Amino acid sequence: MVSARLRNYVARHGLASTLFHVVYRLANSAVMLMVFQVVVLARGEVDWELAAGHGGQWGFLGQDELKRLSRADPSLELDEEFLSGAFARGDRCFAFIQDGILGAYAWYAVGPTPIQDSLTAVFGPGYVYMYKAFTAPAFRGRRLYGMGIARAMQALLEQQGFKGLVSCVQSHNRPSQKGLRRIGFRTVGRILVLGGRRPCLALCSPGCRSLFCARIS
Repeated sequence: MVSARLRNYVARHGLASTLFHVVYRLANSAVMLMVFQVVVLARGEVDWELAAGHGGQWGFLGQDELKRLSRADPSLELDEEFLSGAFARGDRCFAFIQDGILGAYAWYAVGPTPIQDSLTAVFGPGYVYMYKAFTAPAFRGRRLYGMGIARAMQALLEQQGFKGLVSCVQSHNRPSQKGLRRIGFRTVGRILVLGGRRPCLALCSPGCRSLFCARIS
């Protein structure tokens, strides 16, 4: 099964990307070594044609509705602990629902947000942090990722002082990087995180230091 996954990864992303992916994962099995790309999509850089179609099926969902949908489909990765923390921070989920089924979603935050245990995303004023984007397997191949981000941007334009979206993705995650580039995100810098069982050092490159950083807690 592992060899089949590797062959599929090589076919989709090339040998060099596959080797980087394997080495990166092996390094993290010994020590914590993470490299994040910081990406930005400014309000003036959006391809608004992505927002066409399925208008009435997109919107921000409340906590109770997400709990109900998650109970019906645990593969959505929206357990009650995560939902409670996200809504307590004021984060919002913009999602696509078709025939009562949650097909795609992404989360949007305006304040410090956990990246993972002991590591928090902190970003500049006017930017909204996009994280935890997901498309259910049955809905993939329909370009819902880009459509959802464009539609969320339309909704967020009502927010005073809104400049654009910022996000981060680990450098070995080639599929997510490709998806973000297709939508129009551009890389502005990188973050290196080092540690043992937990992060102890986070270094930001000059290109993103004033816009986005990872804070160790």
